[in-house]
Amino acid sequence: MTQTDTETVVEQDGPGRTRWGVFLVILAVPTLVVAALIALLVAWLFTDDSVASDVKKTSCAEALAYGGAKLPEGARDAGCYLDAGPEPRFEASFRMRTNKVGAWLAATYPDEPALRTKQCASRSIDACLNVGPVAGQHASVQVEVVHDGPNWSDVRFVAFTL
Repeated sequence: MTQTDTETVVEQDGPGRTRWGVFLVILAVPTLVVAALIALLVAWLFTDDSVASDVKKTSCAEALAYGGAKLPEGARDAGCYLDAGPEPRFEASFRMRTNKVGAWLAATYPDEPALRTKQCASRSIDACLNVGPVAGQHASVQVEVVHDGPNWSDVRFVAFTL
């Protein structure tokens, strides 16, 4: 057997080439996307949407009168709003005794049917009433009643122009 001479390889003095740059680019792209989504979420949470809206607080007498009604005696926690879009839309919400809701609506709309407990807009609504254009008014009315215990009901009254 013959012996061969071996070559000596000179080592480099500087650092070798690594793939850290590629790894950082791959890691940076998803990080920037997540950071942008978080920034958009924070901006959305702190933006006040009600500023651009035409919803304004109004008197309950005006809101209910638009639908030909008056605030019932003994009503509590009344809050009334006007959505002053192209056609006005008044909304009133208040609490009243459950056993007086039917009598209030019968006195307010004597020619209309009584509250119904079926075919309401949502399963969470216990009773509702839709009244076509109210006599002497140009508004239609929707009333939704949700029982809050055996004695009290939350009433939502909406009057709007067709």
